[in-house]
Amino acid sequence: MHTAALLSLAVIAGSAASPPPKPNEPVGIVSNVYRRLILAQSSGSDYTPSENLYTPRLRKLFEDDRKKANGEVGCIDFVFWMNGQDGAIKNLAVTRGAVTEDSQTVVAKFTSTGTPQEIHLIFRLVDDRWLLDDAESLTEPRWTLSKLLSCWP
Repeated sequence: MHTAALLSLAVIAGSAASPPPKPNEPVGIVSNVYRRLILAQSSGSDYTPSENLYTPRLRKLFEDDRKKANGEVGCIDFVFWMNGQDGAIKNLAVTRGAVTEDSQTVVAKFTSTGTPQEIHLIFRLVDDRWLLDDAESLTEPRWTLSKLLSCWP
């Protein structure tokens, strides 16, 4: 299991010819989250990415969901980073997608429990800091995180 985790991490780092992603850039942020998820999986521990990575808009959607759920399961019952409740991330590739002056998309492709996954993570530049503003699964079932978090009437 440890070897599989290390192999997965090698995909994140990229080839020797390309420099590693900067930790405060979207690709670096996403790579770090997946690195920590993979390490937690391999050690049997838990890891939940900090909501400090989220834009105020996304953070509010999560806060509103928790309040409305009142201690019960809210609008989503899975880990959006993994597109599942649990699993083992393998064959991870994190790449840069579309880029504008104030937004960047990061594409995470991997398999989990043998199922190919593709998640696009959309970052916005907020006060000179890249923050996650939304996420979309391009594999079935397709979803957009902000729409899932808006399930309440």
